[in-house]
Amino acid sequence: MTTIRHAFLILSTAAFVPALPAAADSPAEPAAQAAIPAAIEPGPPSRSWEPFRFSLSAEVQTAWMLQDDARRLWGKRSLAGAGLSLAYDAIDFGGKTTLGLDLSWLSTTASTTNSLDLTQKTSTQVFDLGLSLRYEVFRWLSPYARVAGGMGWTSLSMGSSGLDLHDRVLLYQGSAGAGLLVRSPSVRIGHTRRWPSLAIVGRVEGGYIMGNATSFSLKSSLNGSNQDPIPLEPVSVGQAARRFPYLRITIGVGF
Repeated sequence: MTTIRHAFLILSTAAFVPALPAAADSPAEPAAQAAIPAAIEPGPPSRSWEPFRFSLSAEVQTAWMLQDDARRLWGKRSLAGAGLSLAYDAIDFGGKTTLGLDLSWLSTTASTTNSLDLTQKTSTQVFDLGLSLRYEVFRWLSPYARVAGGMGWTSLSMGSSGLDLHDRVLLYQGSAGAGLLVRSPSVRIGHTRRWPSLAIVGRVEGGYIMGNATSFSLKSSLNGSNQDPIPLEPVSVGQAARRFPYLRITIGVGF
């Protein structure tokens, strides 16, 4: 019995040994999971000179009072105002010439002490609709001509302690000017077309404004309250011409 057991062990070992090289030569099993690729870092925003359609800008405007009555009204020779401007490129003529529309709001305020030793404050709010034609000389530089018309109001107040004299009149005006538009390359914020392209846009413009003369008749009220004016005749302070050259500067973002 012992002899038979030994023979069986020898035969089993002989049968197993030749199978080892075959197992070693068999192809390796595929990896359970493919290697995870390294994360791709986003590159810098793409830049291009593609044209923008809209721009929103802050603007400042300086005007020079040429007439004596205008200088007396405002109390100074030059005025500075600030506002906002929304521009739209309406028609593109062949890629170089563009017809644009813009809507702007300008606020101007000046305070002084007049010859009667009263504090005097003059303010104007004007809304303008402009039409411009520009030509692209370089991708970053375009001269243009612009005409505009608008309306608004001018307020004048004089007063001292316990007394307020005031009036507000409607005004309308037109202007003509020319200037230069400067823009940077457009930068797309995201990596899909769903994100807008942004460009820095600046304008420098000079021209001339002509508007209706303003005629004020000051009324009085006590302590600046909202009561009806006390029964006194309005006091006319005369007319002031509204014809002056201007310099307009805007800077903003084009979409």
